Amino acid sequence: MTVIFILSQIWKFGGVIERLPDGQLELKNHEKIPGEVLKAAEPIFNEIDTYLKSVEGMKGADMTLWKMIVALCGWQKNESISNFLNNDEVALNLFCDYQAKLAVNGWKEIYVDWRQYENDESNELKQKIYERAILYANQNK
Repeated sequence: MTVIFILSQIWKFGGVIERLPDGQLELKNHEKIPGEVLKAAEPIFNEIDTYLKSVEGMKGADMTLWKMIVALCGWQKNESISNFLNNDEVALNLFCDYQAKLAVNGWKEIYVDWRQYENDESNELKQKIYERAILYANQNK
């Protein structure tokens, strides 16, 4: 099982993963997560930690698109992202174009890290989406 699949299952069952000040990961609501998911996570814990560190290092457009994909896949709820995409048809279409570009570049599986399929064209779309997200957020404070 892939890191993103395991994380998606943890999130879907209500698990919350937070990094403690000492750098360790804490899993909240673990009692809600099926035992088989927790068992599957154990042998790939270092990979999960590495992936989450890469996410924690994201800023701006990268973080916005990560949140959008995670929300639209149904792994985590994000009211801000949902409101943004429901109210900005241009941004929604740009996001569809971004995903289509990733697919053209070889991204075929939602549980595979899509970032490896980005290129200049998808990054340009990502930046446009981010600019619209900032504008929307500023207008809807």
